[in-house]
Amino acid sequence: MKKIYIIGPVGSGKTYFSERLAEKLNIKKYELDKVSWDDDNGNVKRSPEEVKKIFDKILKNKSWIIEDVGRDKFRQGREEANVIYYLKLSKLKSYYRVTKRWIKQRLGLERYNYPPNFEQLLYYHSTVRSFYKKEKALLKSLEEYKDKVVFLNKREINNILKEN
Repeated sequence: MKKIYIIGPVGSGKTYFSERLAEKLNIKKYELDKVSWDDDNGNVKRSPEEVKKIFDKILKNKSWIIEDVGRDKFRQGREEANVIYYLKLSKLKSYYRVTKRWIKQRLGLERYNYPPNFEQLLYYHSTVRSFYKKEKALLKSLEEYKDKVVFLNKREINNILKEN
């Protein structure tokens, strides 16, 4: 029974890490953006009741990998997780990665959930800003889980993915 919660800023590699880890461990992964937003109906924000219902259903599974930026409304997932991976990335590197992602999406070299227009680039940058504004509070909230929080950089992520 593995329950893994992955936290990091936009562009930190949460999706990459969660997809590879899910394959390696044969566990279903969930992006909490897709819980909060209904992509099937034009990227509409779900009601708090819908989000809670979907999230509670995910938590009932015996094993899961969840990825998120650490939103408080998903705190229950952190409580139930066996391990919380916090992906460390500098603010500058995060801006670089989201800009690079946007360029690749504009060129058709990378898939995307949202049209890669200029507004999307501005949105990416605002989410980076927002994450780092709230990072101290997020880190403080993780102190209660200090026995299961593991901070990872890129090298450490790759080492976990290479382990047997």
